[in-house]
Amino acid sequence: MKDVYTKWLVIVLVILWTVTPLYWFLSMAFKTPAEISSFPPSFYPKHPTIMGLITVLGRQYVSRTGEVFLPSGQSGQVVRGLLNSFILAAVVTVITMVLVVPLGYTFGRLEFPHKNKLLFALLFCVAVPPIVTLIPFFALFMKLRLTGTLLGLVIVTLTITVPFVTWLLSGFFRNVPYVERLARTDGFSRFETLVMIVIPMARVGIMVGAIVAFLFSWNEYAFAQILVNGTSATTLPASISGFLFQHPEPEHLSAAVLYSMVPPFAVAYLLQRHITKMNIVEPMGR
Repeated sequence: MKDVYTKWLVIVLVILWTVTPLYWFLSMAFKTPAEISSFPPSFYPKHPTIMGLITVLGRQYVSRTGEVFLPSGQSGQVVRGLLNSFILAAVVTVITMVLVVPLGYTFGRLEFPHKNKLLFALLFCVAVPPIVTLIPFFALFMKLRLTGTLLGLVIVTLTITVPFVTWLLSGFFRNVPYVERLARTDGFSRFETLVMIVIPMARVGIMVGAIVAFLFSWNEYAFAQILVNGTSATTLPASISGFLFQHPEPEHLSAAVLYSMVPPFAVAYLLQRHITKMNIVEPMGR
């Protein structure tokens, strides 16, 4: 019985250790500048306001008392970063899945020369920190005039998502029942078998791969900071880092971070619901 209590105590402590700093930081998005600078600080917003959420998007906010709060000086970068991050995440996710589904099927289901070596190469690409390739990419993109462009950022982000999601999906496809021979007997070509039979059977893994690709591209910071920061192609993580060099605006920084967290949570939650439904419904249909 003591072991059970100890386990739950450790779980609660880890949750508090993780959530408390995050809550403390994000709660500032709903506080006024006066409340943020007050001492002792309040653990929760005593007079919650969406002032920070509005002004960080470049809009003026008028409180109930008639006090006027001007737009944040960083609002242009934040709005542009939000739009560019959406474009980057959507394009990278689509391209990644179009490339990775046939690649994952090939590595997971087929045998061909040097397969293990190529899998090791994929694993090596996943293991190498992106910062290692930052300087070579910067030098190459300077010559190709791709610095400061979303196209360049899409290309460099694909070098991260494609190897990782391919390695991930190859395991999913490997565990799908081998139905190719039966499908070929029924007159299906290999491509028709992949599209009409194997992909529907591996749809859960494909959705997980899409989530991973979206999260990788949405949270990409190192390449964005060096290749596009300060240009019209800047993304939200790079835009948020700009607050570190401006006059302290904790409420705007917290609001921008909150905006950066909403899309990944929404995508993961929505797709998780579909994955859970599939896991519940699929055994009933067998």
